[in-house]
Amino acid sequence: MPTRKRAAKKTATVQLDQHTIRIRMYRVGFGDCFLVSLPGANGPRHMLVDCGVHTQGDINTLGDIVANIAIETNQHLAVVIATHVHQDHISGFGRLADAWSRFTVDEVWLPWTEDPKDQQAITLQRKHMALAEHLKQHFDAPATSERTAARGAALEAVANLTGNQKAVQVLRSGFRGTAHVRYLKAGEAVQDPGDIAGLTVRVLGPPKDQTFLARMDPPAGQRFLRMGDQGVEAVNALVPFAAKWRIDRDTEVLGRLQLSPMEEQKLREALADTSLESLAFALDHARNNTSLVTLFIFQGQYLLFPGDAQYGNWQWWLEHEEAEDILSRVTFLKVAHHGSHNATPRGALEKMTAGFAAMVSTQSVPWESIPRLPLMQRLEALTNHRVVRSDSLAIARNPAAPKGPALPQVPAGFRAGDLWYDYVIRL
Repeated sequence: MPTRKRAAKKTATVQLDQHTIRIRMYRVGFGDCFLVSLPGANGPRHMLVDCGVHTQGDINTLGDIVANIAIETNQHLAVVIATHVHQDHISGFGRLADAWSRFTVDEVWLPWTEDPKDQQAITLQRKHMALAEHLKQHFDAPATSERTAARGAALEAVANLTGNQKAVQVLRSGFRGTAHVRYLKAGEAVQDPGDIAGLTVRVLGPPKDQTFLARMDPPAGQRFLRMGDQGVEAVNALVPFAAKWRIDRDTEVLGRLQLSPMEEQKLREALADTSLESLAFALDHARNNTSLVTLFIFQGQYLLFPGDAQYGNWQWWLEHEEAEDILSRVTFLKVAHHGSHNATPRGALEKMTAGFAAMVSTQSVPWESIPRLPLMQRLEALTNHRVVRSDSLAIARNPAAPKGPALPQVPAGFRAGDLWYDYVIRL
């Protein structure tokens, strides 16, 4: 009972009226769930961007979150946007399908890569799923103890790709036929979606050009790097040889002209595992690159939601749209891919000069390198400390949930609830 009273008191301070935009970031664990509330002619209209959590980063709040969404929206959503079909973005639609069946949804948006009538999408999906199944079978095979950690991380990446069929079915069906389903691509625009008068949504990604979809990592100058023993280094870089096969130039091992049969066998095993583990992460990143990137434009506010887009997705619209004008007007940023090192080009971030605020739905479980601290530090500077990360919010009902750094105080314009942070824009 005390928890419910606190939640009611906090939410009562934000009146959703004709002069208010509210962006609510839910604390799902490792995943995304954002509720965007905009003023409408007959009261607030609501758009949901993703609802999912990774099984290895689940803090068991998703059921309570969907219950809160039901209360906040009176079980009516103007638009549901599923940015891409990773479990940490859509699993809630499958896991809680019964709860969603009680909602009225006007529109569902998915990336063109999920269109069952698009031949290019069908071919891409078949390749991805066949490869994911092959990788899963490989990682299900017995592993030596020294390979367990690497296999575990790769298997988590593969798991994020698979097992989402029920959620995809709910979304493609338009929540049992109540919603109009759109499959969108870069370059399109939607005017007044869900009868939200005055709202324009520009779709900046994903592109249909395969050369851009294949570009997953930005060049070094566009990445947020760190210092290592050998100087500046990238994070989670894919390398052709495991650490045990890399040697210094001066080591005496270089004096050997031939490996022993046992060493040759170990090398073959290591190379096989490294190749497939690298492929698992590459496939995971490729799906990220199919993310819907949406720009909400409403009464002078520019709200950018890039999903988990990686470099090729960003690069397409940075080259083909009025990128400098768009970026200079951004007033809110949902930070891409949970704040990872390879999902927010440095050059794009530096062009956001409108005094924007930012939210990062993140957690360092199951990936310790997320979020990248240099990126977080730069966001702090560029937003004038108006940035929050979801794992800063303590969950009273789950004190064991992984915790990020506590906020000394909630920044101006933000409010904390029991399961969420709100960002409020006064029009």
